[in-house]
Amino acid sequence: MLQAFRVAGIPIRVDASWLLVFGLISWSLASGYFPRVMPDASVGAAWLHGIVAAALLFASVLLHELSHALVAIEHGVPVAGIRLHVFGGVSEMVAEPPTPQAEALIAGVGPLTSFVIAAVCYGMGRLVAGNPWMVALTGYLAAVNFIIALFNLVPGFPLDGGRLLRAMLWSWSGHFGWATRWATRAGSTFALVLVALGVLRAVGGELVGGLWFVLIGLFLHQAARSSLALAQIREQLEPLRAEDVMTPVPSTTDGSQPLAEAAADGEQVSGDEALLSPGAADAVAPQASAWEAFLKLGVSRRGRVPVVDERSVVGVITQRDIQRVVGVERRRADVARRAA
Repeated sequence: MLQAFRVAGIPIRVDASWLLVFGLISWSLASGYFPRVMPDASVGAAWLHGIVAAALLFASVLLHELSHALVAIEHGVPVAGIRLHVFGGVSEMVAEPPTPQAEALIAGVGPLTSFVIAAVCYGMGRLVAGNPWMVALTGYLAAVNFIIALFNLVPGFPLDGGRLLRAMLWSWSGHFGWATRWATRAGSTFALVLVALGVLRAVGGELVGGLWFVLIGLFLHQAARSSLALAQIREQLEPLRAEDVMTPVPSTTDGSQPLAEAAADGEQVSGDEALLSPGAADAVAPQASAWEAFLKLGVSRRGRVPVVDERSVVGVITQRDIQRVVGVERRRADVARRAA
């Protein structure tokens, strides 16, 4: 994973798989699309046009994801970065939207951005009708961005349309977990339909296209299952407090001095204790939700979240603590279902 640059303070990361698909798209355009629409172009010109078109395509994907990220930040949802990968891109939001309305705005702005890019490219193509190269380029970008917008509006989680579906179900029912379950079921169904279509295309002779459908379908299916699992964890952790989950630790090193002050000295505590600074951005209060601690644990470089009462560390939450609590809650749910 390579961090290429930042936009508005948001890290943009490029997965190694992106380089592969960038090369494949450039080759496809240089050997197929541009020679067909520009038969007089040389091989070198076709390759140059293909590389430029592929780069602009991924710039469009980046704008799509950047719009998600900026609206998410505006609604108080932290964004760890934007990752470009083999299937396009994803905004890595480290929390769920606070309300159905925020969810709808964050999800809807992505397809809207792609529609706007498609419209701008179409308009530019009409303005430069006398230039075959520009007509071919803008026509390609207009068509692809239009397709990206439509595909993302499919009502299956985790696609943008699935998030819009979850926002509507969430607003209607008032239950985030219930809405997530139905949206992810729709997403899994759509993913399996893609896999089936891919198999049919492969059997019919379109091996590459069919394989691509299968891979996208499997990717979406796994993403839907992961989203459902995360929603279930949220349902289990939100009613609990951080002090219900944490592992208690001594809050002083000599019976009177807060651990924070000792940690500031740097030499009076062990290496592990020195990591537990109450002033850290990832610290939580004992009465905070265990879900909040879970979210901070996901982005913590320390692998632990300090639980701070006033100026003293009273406990610490690690991945093992979360797994222990989630496992207990799941066993209780299983017992309740059997009893019912």
